[in-house]
Amino acid sequence: MYYSLYNLTIDSDFVLTNLPCFPKSHPTNISIKQVDKLDVDVAPLNQVGAYCWLSSSSFLLSIPRLADFYVRDGQSIEVAVADDADMALVITYIQGYMLAVVMQQRGQLVLHGTVLQKNANAIAVCGHSGSGKSTLAATLLTQGWQLVSDDVCVFDTHGKVLRGCHALNVWPDVAEALQLSEAEPHTATMAKLQYVPQVPSMGNEDANARLGAFPLVAVYCLSEEQEDDQSDTLEEDVFAGVLSEFKGMRKFAPLKANRYRTQFTTAMGQDALFMQQCSVFLASTPVYGLSRGKAKLSLANLHAMSRFIIDSFEAIV
Repeated sequence: MYYSLYNLTIDSDFVLTNLPCFPKSHPTNISIKQVDKLDVDVAPLNQVGAYCWLSSSSFLLSIPRLADFYVRDGQSIEVAVADDADMALVITYIQGYMLAVVMQQRGQLVLHGTVLQKNANAIAVCGHSGSGKSTLAATLLTQGWQLVSDDVCVFDTHGKVLRGCHALNVWPDVAEALQLSEAEPHTATMAKLQYVPQVPSMGNEDANARLGAFPLVAVYCLSEEQEDDQSDTLEEDVFAGVLSEFKGMRKFAPLKANRYRTQFTTAMGQDALFMQQCSVFLASTPVYGLSRGKAKLSLANLHAMSRFIIDSFEAIV
């Protein structure tokens, strides 16, 4: 089956989910093949984790009792699936983790962030795993925003962000609080639910949406840090959020911290390329730090955080 993602055509042995697909042959940019066993020489590769080896053009990830993944030259993914593996989880790794590595191998800028758009202008909500990116994104979806990509923010060569998989992973309590009744379990081994928002029909003015590429007008980097020295006296359910803009050269530090899999791009020798791309594509893009202090992500606090984003976004566009 053939699929479209990041404006590329994928020929996949696996049935991918929540992607445009077509049965007829097209010129293929990326191939995804299922193999019985991988035979990869790791000697010339750098080991960057217990089960991960890579170079500038090769990436091997071996997950016990799930699968071995081999990504090469930004063009191919080979997967050897373990017996009794959770296939939905295997596909989740392919569509997120592995295809992000493909884009990095192709030399494209990739941030660790969830992308949303409104009126064909996009924002990226960045942060480390567990910082609340998807939770805040889900809140914005209930307020009229549309999902562009979850967890992975990929830029094209013109500095626009590309449409990714049209699904958002959210915690069950978040889905209940936000009344996301369509959210449902996606794999047998993941605690999060998968929410697939409806895609509204596009009008004639939505040229960016039709192309699947959107200008990125702002980046929001989430944290729990709080500059107020008195924040330690606040209770955890009291929202004391702060939105602050990184000015000048200071904006590059949070961008660098929110690269997708920072240790991989460094091991690939892409540090200089990353900074060059940020200078070209994001030099005039506001980069904000958004802190919630110690406040829990209650429904009221989520709406307060989303208000920061909405107000600043409306001031930009």
